[in-house]
Amino acid sequence: MTRSHIYLSSNWWDGLWIIQQPIANEIAREEAVLYVEGFVSLFTALRYPSRWKRLFAWLRGARRVSPTLRLLAPLPLFHLGHRVPWVFRLEFAIQRWWIRWWARRDRAQVRVLWMDNPLYESAVGRMGETLAVYHVADEITAFPGTHPEIIAALEQKMLHKVNVVFAAAQRLADDKRRWNPRTHTVWNAIDLKAFEREVPAEAVADVEAIPAPRVAFVGVLDRWVDLELLALTAGRLPQVHFLLVGPSHVEHRALRALPNVHFLGRRDRFVVPAILKRCSASLVPFRKSKLTERIVPLKIFEALAAGIVPVCTDFSVDLETLERDGHAVVGRSAEAFIAGVERAVAGDTPETRRRLSRFGQQQTWDARWGQMRAV
Repeated sequence: MTRSHIYLSSNWWDGLWIIQQPIANEIAREEAVLYVEGFVSLFTALRYPSRWKRLFAWLRGARRVSPTLRLLAPLPLFHLGHRVPWVFRLEFAIQRWWIRWWARRDRAQVRVLWMDNPLYESAVGRMGETLAVYHVADEITAFPGTHPEIIAALEQKMLHKVNVVFAAAQRLADDKRRWNPRTHTVWNAIDLKAFEREVPAEAVADVEAIPAPRVAFVGVLDRWVDLELLALTAGRLPQVHFLLVGPSHVEHRALRALPNVHFLGRRDRFVVPAILKRCSASLVPFRKSKLTERIVPLKIFEALAAGIVPVCTDFSVDLETLERDGHAVVGRSAEAFIAGVERAVAGDTPETRRRLSRFGQQQTWDARWGQMRAV
């Protein structure tokens, strides 16, 4: 019996590699996948001019990435779902026709529908699927710009409808389990190929030029990052060089004033492991909030796979397991966080790196897909 999958994603295939693309990639090793990229409307293009080209991506139809994986851009409609859900449902009746027309080409006998956003609740039961999966990475209602009451109501409908839920953190899974008992925790994971790939020397030349010891923050500098703690730590440890890898969406004058803080900007995801391997610790100084309490960020597993310890603030209950097993340092105060960075740098030995990387390189998307498939 042949089986195919439709993944309705809020993320573009070439966007940040989070949970959607890697799982679709793993499934496609065995079965056909139609990955439907995030919606783009005229309003999106007006707000973000760099996305104009995406308005016309649908004209290319389904683009083949591999023999079993195709990408499909949705039709460029209004996409007002988080503000006016009934308009989105009306639009999705049109999108549904477009998606199913391309999905039929797989000629599968069984179809699995994956969704990562409550807006897609109107798709459940209408895509010709045998099984519906809600694959949730974050507490969506905690993101700025959303309408929490509307999203929460849509998500409850979604949870009641789907057959199974996979959530990327324990607290997140606990929340969703109130509405669907078939909810399972499946953590983030690494792309092992990124850690096995050699990168050209020029890709990390600027990192090599910065004196050791180095520690890194990898990710977006945004409101959930405790910049004050980061600046305090860098100020108290002038002998350690702090590498900030990724874009910034917030003001950070205090950090820029410190001579041992280096802004490297966004880097290709295949270069990040090489940067981490040239550091002694990875920093995860998140503020505790409704959003961060419900995540186990990818940067934790990337650090471990690179052989360095993640030093975290106490933002998520999932960290307790990693801390207990010696796979994370958790600072429950500013002083403890700073001390944790010092210990991580002092304890950076070949033996420690081997132990951490052995565990980290087992945390693959292949392993996570194995968990899901067994449910």
